[in-house]
Amino acid sequence: MLFSISNSYEPILKPELLSNTQMDFHPVNVDEFDDDATALDLENPLPFDNYGHVDQPVSASGDPNPEPFEGMEFDSEQSARVFYNSYARCIGFSIRVSVYQRSRRDGSIICRQIVCSREGFRRAAGQNRSKRQRTVTRVGCRAQITVKKQSSGKWVVSKFVKDHNHELVPPDKVHCLRSHRHVSGPARSLIDTLQAAGMGPSGVMSVLIKESGGINNVGFTKVDCQNYMSSSRQRTLGSGGRHPISITTDQDRIIGAAVAQVFPETRHRFCRWNVFREAQEKLSDVYHSHPTFEAEFQRCINLTETVDEFESCWEFLLLQYGLGDNEWLQSMYNTRKHWVPVYLRDTFFGEMSTITQGSDGMNSYFDGYINASTNAQGLIKQYEKAVASRYEKEVKADYDTLNASPTLKTPSPMEKQAVNLYTKKIFMKFQEELVETLVYPATAIDDTGLEVSYRVAKFREDHKAHFVKFDTFRKKASCSCQMFEYSGIICKHVLAVFRVTNVLTLPSPYILKRWTRNAKNGVTVDGCNVEITGNSLESYAARYDNLCHEAIKFMEVGTESMHAFNIAMDALHEAASKVACSIIKKFPSNPGQQNQSGSKDQEKKIEELNTEVEYASQRCEGYRAKLMAVLKDMEEQKLKLSVKVQNLRLTLKD
Repeated sequence: MLFSISNSYEPILKPELLSNTQMDFHPVNVDEFDDDATALDLENPLPFDNYGHVDQPVSASGDPNPEPFEGMEFDSEQSARVFYNSYARCIGFSIRVSVYQRSRRDGSIICRQIVCSREGFRRAAGQNRSKRQRTVTRVGCRAQITVKKQSSGKWVVSKFVKDHNHELVPPDKVHCLRSHRHVSGPARSLIDTLQAAGMGPSGVMSVLIKESGGINNVGFTKVDCQNYMSSSRQRTLGSGGRHPISITTDQDRIIGAAVAQVFPETRHRFCRWNVFREAQEKLSDVYHSHPTFEAEFQRCINLTETVDEFESCWEFLLLQYGLGDNEWLQSMYNTRKHWVPVYLRDTFFGEMSTITQGSDGMNSYFDGYINASTNAQGLIKQYEKAVASRYEKEVKADYDTLNASPTLKTPSPMEKQAVNLYTKKIFMKFQEELVETLVYPATAIDDTGLEVSYRVAKFREDHKAHFVKFDTFRKKASCSCQMFEYSGIICKHVLAVFRVTNVLTLPSPYILKRWTRNAKNGVTVDGCNVEITGNSLESYAARYDNLCHEAIKFMEVGTESMHAFNIAMDALHEAASKVACSIIKKFPSNPGQQNQSGSKDQEKKIEELNTEVEYASQRCEGYRAKLMAVLKDMEEQKLKLSVKVQNLRLTLKD
């Protein structure tokens, strides 16, 4: 037998118990289960989670918590632990698991010692140990039971030491002992409900004490409640796996240092609304003496579209109003890359509103909830209330999206597609960009064969042109205004290019899931909730694109007569039924029905083939567009030649 034990333990197994069994003997770290520790493992609680649900032995007198005795049997080691912990609660002490033995045959535990939490002595602090002075909780108490697994599978008490060398805890304080502190299932449900209502640990404990009939009946302490609430909040938020793309905060040196340390790869932006508010304070004299300054200042920040335009406008403002020596303006200029939009347009911020609408942004988020006197504890409570209020507004917005469809302003299939995909607010923004394409002609200025460059400018405003590069095969475009990169909404310039290149519906890369109706959940098909991932959403948009092309052709034929219309409607109903059946088969109600070994490989292969087919279709579409352009050019040349021939004939007749 391999024997390894720390100096804090004495051999506890009798030779007759070892018999001829092959086993290893393992100690448990004596500091692992300190009774004076305040932390509580909430995700993996001590093995008494089923307390009250394990069949326990009873004495001849009917006592549900009899005293242990040598030879007492249990169905499992877990049952033995639960029983001894129940006994310890009645007597007034806490327990912890100690040394154990494993079988050398299969490695399973075959012997376990469960001791009083005050067993042994604490190790002397070494150089690498904590310097914090800890209270003495180990006093060498020898009270314990040892249980051993029999060949029948039962666990038998092979040793029981009853006496303690310390005072026991009275019943009204036993709930403070660690092995008896456990946040039970019903308590967790109540805590979750109260926490969601914005109640803090003190308020939650007050409710629990009242509901339980006293603090000693709660089963855990306020610290345990607070730890559970913290872990619950962490579970809700999820984990330290990805840094955000961008973050917006007030301009503050300490916040800036913290963001740089915690999110080194994240683009940090200062809130412009706060910048303009501070400008009113720092430049109050200028605002008072020059009423036009504020509008020009905001125009310089918000409406300039290039770095050169901003730099020129800023310099003009300083010269016009004599502010070249203003220290605050100089400091803001030095940090311009953190708050001026033209320097930030290459990063996604989900920017939807202009700065004039800033009062509806993050500052109003907490209006009525916090003020300058709000402390940290109050901030957390009020933050949760503000989140609940914002959630209520989101529910109302979702309702409006589903029940109040916006009016379409164009016959464009793209607009019809967008109104069904986007939320109401996002669609209104998209619709605004789409309508403006009518006064933004796009002119091709360069064609490399793989990519075409377009110049897009508003009618009679050629000096404010933007440039769009368009990949004809993949239907991808990038604009110099970088609106899509900044906000996730496609700009009027790219839409103008799509219009002249016969792109009738939004290509999949330009549909951000966060702006869609299904951003927060999956789609529902006959009661089955189906999650849509980013990649499948893109393929969904591509399929939508192709179906729209075919549907337009179908509608043209199906509306020629009443007979054709009836046939078309019957065909659509039949197709809809088949599609619904195919989706239900793809997502069965019982996941166990799927063949997880072969189907995954087949699905992966099918997905790869579908990707290849989609890419080939896109290339064919590009070739078709090119061919149509060539044919159109040939027709024009043919018409011109025809006109020339006709003119020549008229000349010869004369």
